Amino acid sequence: MKHVFVGASSAALMLSAMLPVSAHAAGASAKTDAQPCLIAGWENPASVCASHIKTIAATCFICHGPNGKSNGAIPSLAGQDKAYLIAAMKDFKAGRREASVMQKYALGYTDSEYEALAAYFAAIK
Repeated sequence: MKHVFVGASSAALMLSAMLPVSAHAAGASAKTDAQPCLIAGWENPASVCASHIKTIAATCFICHGPNGKSNGAIPSLAGQDKAYLIAAMKDFKAGRREASVMQKYALGYTDSEYEALAAYFAAIK
């Protein structure tokens, strides 16, 4: 049985309105083949997955600044190299990289979510 989630959260819609045009374009082009993706084991259309990644990214904004652009001691995510971000998240998840909060966040995401988040933040200039 195929489960399909329809709709987007209000947080994702608000976030979408706040992001720069370049980020929207990057998110739209990330899944040009329109293949469904899995969220929590459920198959979803690419548009829902793009909203899901924007919602996850919004949790990053709390510490890493609006659109991932930090104004403080916490590093910016915007414009970082995609491979670096993926490796960092995997290191947090495996406990190879210490942090008070990031290990908890990293445990909650899949490798495909790491890749999508990394692409999302790498596209923000």
